[in-house]
Amino acid sequence: MNPKILEGKVALVTGGARGIGAGIAEVLARAGAQIAIGDLVGGKHTAYRLADHDELDATLARLSNAGVEPFSIHLDVTQSASCNSALAAVLDHFGRLDILVNNAGIVRSGLVGDLDESDWDQMFAVNSKGLFLMSRAALPALKESQGAIVNIASVAGLQGHAGMSAYCGSKFAAIGITQSFAQEFAGDGIRVNAVCPGFLATAMWLDHLLPASDAEESQEERAARFEAMMNKMVPLGRPQTPDDIGEAVLQLATAPNITGVALPVAGGAIMR
Repeated sequence: MNPKILEGKVALVTGGARGIGAGIAEVLARAGAQIAIGDLVGGKHTAYRLADHDELDATLARLSNAGVEPFSIHLDVTQSASCNSALAAVLDHFGRLDILVNNAGIVRSGLVGDLDESDWDQMFAVNSKGLFLMSRAALPALKESQGAIVNIASVAGLQGHAGMSAYCGSKFAAIGITQSFAQEFAGDGIRVNAVCPGFLATAMWLDHLLPASDAEESQEERAARFEAMMNKMVPLGRPQTPDDIGEAVLQLATAPNITGVALPVAGGAIMR
C-alpha cells in the first residue's frame, strides 16, 4: 500500500480524543490525511471517566508529530445540531470531507433487572443513533468526494453476552445500520463498512469491564492483569491495540470495492 495513500484527503474521527479513536486518527494521519477530531471532551458517563482536555492535547500533539495540522471540535453525536455544526466546522476549516469514522461509543454492563432505563437509552443514543445523525450530516460532503464511512462496532455486535444486552444490542444495531447505509449510498459512490474491535486496554475495559480484583490495584497493575487475561483468551496471544483498529479502518476506507462488511479485529477470538 502507498504509505501516503490518503494524501490530500480529510478524515473526521468522532470520539478521537483518546483510546481507539486516537489510534485511528494517528494511523490515518501517517497515511497522509488531514484529521479532524470530534469529541465530547470532559463529558460524563455513569460507568467511567470520559476523555479530558489533557488527553485530547496529547493526541493532537502526536498528530502534529505525524506531520499534519489537526483540528478539534466539540461534538455530541446524540444531538443533531451538534453533528451539523461539527460537519460545517470541518468543511469551513478543510473545505472537504473524504472519510467519516463513527467511533464515539460508550459501554455500561448490567443484568436486565439492574440496568437503568437511562443507561439503556444513552447507549443506544451514542452507539446507534449517533451513527445516523453524524452520517446524515456528512452525507452531502461525502457524495461530493465519493468518500467512505467506517463505523466502529464491536465483537459484541456479533455475539450476545449476559449482562451486556444494551451494549450488544446497540452494536448489533450498528452493524445493521452499516449494511443498510452501504446499500443506500452505493449509488453515490460512498462505501460504508464496520470494524469490530475485540479486546483493548482502554478505559472501557480497564475502568469498567475488567473483573474486579481482591487487591487494591494501580492503573498499571490493572493493565498488566488485563494483558495476562487476554494472552490466554485470544488465539494470537495478545490484546488488540488502537493501531490495530486504525490499520483496519485504513484498509476499509481505501478499498474501492468493499462495502457492507463488518470486520472483526480480535486476534481470532471471534471469527465470521
